[in-house]
Amino acid sequence: MQPTHHVTDTVTGMPTQDGNPATMFDFALTCEASGDTVNALVWTRRAVEKGFAPATLQLAVWTVTGTYVERDAVQGARHILDIARQGDLQACRLMVNLCASGTGIEQSWEKATSWLCRAAKAGDAAALLQLGVLLRPLPRLLILRRTLLYAAACGGLPTAKYLLGQDLCADHDPTIKAQGAGWIVAAAEDGNLLAASAAEGLKGQKMRRPTAPELAARIPWAELKRLVALPHLAPMPAPTIINQFPQVAVRQGFLPAPLCDYMITAGLAHLGAATVHDADAGETVDNTRTNSFANFRLLEADLITLSVNARIMNAMGHLHDHGDPLSLLQYKTGQSYAPHFDFFDPAFPAHRPHLEKGGQRVKTGLLYLNDGYSGGATCFHHAGLAHVGERGSFLEFSNVNQHGEPDRATLHSGEPPKNGIKWILSKWAREAPQPL
Repeated sequence: MQPTHHVTDTVTGMPTQDGNPATMFDFALTCEASGDTVNALVWTRRAVEKGFAPATLQLAVWTVTGTYVERDAVQGARHILDIARQGDLQACRLMVNLCASGTGIEQSWEKATSWLCRAAKAGDAAALLQLGVLLRPLPRLLILRRTLLYAAACGGLPTAKYLLGQDLCADHDPTIKAQGAGWIVAAAEDGNLLAASAAEGLKGQKMRRPTAPELAARIPWAELKRLVALPHLAPMPAPTIINQFPQVAVRQGFLPAPLCDYMITAGLAHLGAATVHDADAGETVDNTRTNSFANFRLLEADLITLSVNARIMNAMGHLHDHGDPLSLLQYKTGQSYAPHFDFFDPAFPAHRPHLEKGGQRVKTGLLYLNDGYSGGATCFHHAGLAHVGERGSFLEFSNVNQHGEPDRATLHSGEPPKNGIKWILSKWAREAPQPL
């Protein structure tokens, strides 16, 4: 879109009010990036007044989350819905999250899946990838799954290339295996960390350049949402108690390998230095915790991450919205989390606002996403327990005793991997609902 004449004031450098709304919105985003939230909001609203859809969508998102404006999730969701109905792919993806989480709109996994299918049919690579991952693991759907993953890979997603390669490598046909190896190497060249690790193990093996696998004649869009299997609806493996005081339970086979890989790649772009809740300073970066983490909040989440979050909350026996954001944790060789408690201590002034706002962190859940590393145990120091979780297994423990008081027997640590990288999901269940 070309700007009109007199787009910016020659003195201030700001867009003129009769200028191009796209330029106004670009200026708003520049202001936001520089920390000038006042002008970010002012110029976004001016672009909205001129009917610029991207600005309208951004303001709607801010209204849902309460960023820069008073939070009104219902009003914000209504505006996002209007834009999504016009075919905007970003709005369609947001509708997936709003429906799945019940934010500002009635909670509905079925409607969330329908919006995902709508985005995929319009060519959204991320939606195509999710449908390929979620498709039921039935032999008759094998070609359809590869078709969806291939379409997503053609959309430029390294994760799709990697998962397509893994799927092809599992085939019994040597030619198809070689084709899969080529896709994994292509994903590694695009910077996918999991693919890079897998490519190391493929050295010396036969591989072919990435080409299209056998594809379905057509994608059955009308019935596609009935062919997916959301993680939170899968049968729940029974827990095994591995320690009594504190009680620590493990569920084996909690999440299949493709979903484990997906959860890792979904959080890669959002990784940052992990923080701790200091007794005096509140949340801060500290040398007692040297690993990295990423939170799956409303804007970082998708249908898969929200469904995995729901599965974890089901396992811990809590409502889906009674928890802090699901977090991806990365422990590189030598990185650790020193002995600590997960509960908020009422004796610490910095912890009291968290207790008043959302209640206690009553339970902790850890989902182990990979293997191939040594060390890296989760240690419970008063129990003498050192647990190394198998890929796809889930560990849970209560942070409070039977009276609801902080249980100091839960002192635990994340020990450093001696080699390799450890990936886990972490989830804290709370006493009260928490905004996503």
